[in-house]
Amino acid sequence: MIKAKRLFLFFFCFIAPGILLHAQQQDTQEETKTLNEILEKTGKYCGRLKKVVFDFVCHENITEKTYFYEAKRPKVNVDGIGERLLIKDLKFKRAKTKTYHYDYQMVKKGNEGFEKRILLREDKKKKHQENAQLKLQRFAAKYLIYGPVGFLSEYWQDYFDYKIVGEETVEGRNAIVIEILPNSHREENYSFGTVWADKVDHSILKIEWDQRSIKDIKHTVESRAGELKRMVVWGALYGVEKNGIRFPSRQYIEETYLSPSGTKYTKYKVDILYDNYKFFIVETEVKIR
Repeated sequence: MIKAKRLFLFFFCFIAPGILLHAQQQDTQEETKTLNEILEKTGKYCGRLKKVVFDFVCHENITEKTYFYEAKRPKVNVDGIGERLLIKDLKFKRAKTKTYHYDYQMVKKGNEGFEKRILLREDKKKKHQENAQLKLQRFAAKYLIYGPVGFLSEYWQDYFDYKIVGEETVEGRNAIVIEILPNSHREENYSFGTVWADKVDHSILKIEWDQRSIKDIKHTVESRAGELKRMVVWGALYGVEKNGIRFPSRQYIEETYLSPSGTKYTKYKVDILYDNYKFFIVETEVKIR
């Protein structure tokens, strides 16, 4: 029905272009109204998330892979002058896999919060290291539970531009996909990207950060295969729900490089699963209808 309506308006505009313009304006107004309603509800969810009091532990299971390559060096004769070495591409050499298993605890009371880890296993070796630090080589995130707040809290909404770019299903739940870009450059909270908001309760199901917002990251690197374009995908899923608040269920990072010839190389991958949650306290200080 929607396609037929648009086709009719396309042909009719030769007779009455004002009607088409009016319809487009109505569509724009409707989209703006829908977006504003979503932002209001996601803002309230983030307000609730900021004020929630909780104490929980879970398992944090990390698989980290680093990939290594070597340059191909074909010998080529050039204009009869002699032989020289040319680098055409890179050849996969090996991959290194590390695994870590932590007990992860996070406590939040009032405005104070902390996270704590006990390293239980590294690769196949049992450990019991108190107050352990994440051993990830390249990327790490703190207080992942608060990821939605910097995007959609009522305070930060004045600093971003929002656009609905579609609808998708995230782990069986229908979600509205929202693209988020900063409306000005700033040092504080320059993170931006894409979020997936639940269509029913407007909690945040998924986040992917735009790599341009990741600090201290070079977007190109030099190699013996020439200049490589760096691409980073960094996202988080919030699939664990307790008392209306969503907690992280997975975090993933993939770093790849693209050569001038168009060849794609995977350099680094991390998959972090959060499971075996035990909640001691999850209480909200305000109730959102």
